[in-house]
Amino acid sequence: MSQFYEDLLEYYDDIFPLEEDRITFIETQVPRQPGASPKILDVGCATGSTAVALIKRGYTVTGIDLNAAMIQSANRRNPEPKTNGRFLHMDMLEAADFFPQNSFDGILCLGNTLAHLRDAQKIGTFLSKIRKLLKGGAPFIFQVINYELVLDKKIQGLPDVITSRCRFVRRYDPIPGEQALRFTASLYSSTDQLVFKDETRLYPIRAAELTTLLQDSGFGTIEYYKDFSGTRFDGTSIALVGIASV
Repeated sequence: MSQFYEDLLEYYDDIFPLEEDRITFIETQVPRQPGASPKILDVGCATGSTAVALIKRGYTVTGIDLNAAMIQSANRRNPEPKTNGRFLHMDMLEAADFFPQNSFDGILCLGNTLAHLRDAQKIGTFLSKIRKLLKGGAPFIFQVINYELVLDKKIQGLPDVITSRCRFVRRYDPIPGEQALRFTASLYSSTDQLVFKDETRLYPIRAAELTTLLQDSGFGTIEYYKDFSGTRFDGTSIALVGIASV
């Protein structure tokens, strides 16, 4: 998986540009108070675009990512003075061992990061760990692919992402004998030359299973949306955005 994201790094922000509605959504769920700087943990922060946008708006953000190259990129874009933001190379399952309990006003896990954990047990372990890091009533905001569509409708790929620099092609194939998907990503240049083709394993967690794991981890309030616009999830969108709190 490390090589997958290192190959993708140069094009990551072109393919996944920062969406203003994402920042607005987070600001709504983790509001700022006069004289205060809410603390947010961004799990799977990638190149840090979301974290830096929040830092510039007065939040104190710690971003973690398993890929060292992504963390280096995030640190390069971290604004000066670097008083309310930091980026750490860290496995998401180690976060609860590094940070104090009840220390964050919000935790983010966006961009399908959860699906990179191996199975439901690992996801449940992660949820139980990060719940302890949240202050009372603070939200856990997450985003995954709506795998109901991928699995039940046998969708083999998402629409291509086309930018001025590249074309990003995504394909999902079941892994025989496993409850998992092989995610194959191919990136083509603006002249349609193949730049790289990589694959990684994903655990296609469904909304119902995710709800059970969240409840078992101690989260009491769980809400789902189709995107960051705040529109309620109805099962038809390719994305699933959720908010869970104790």
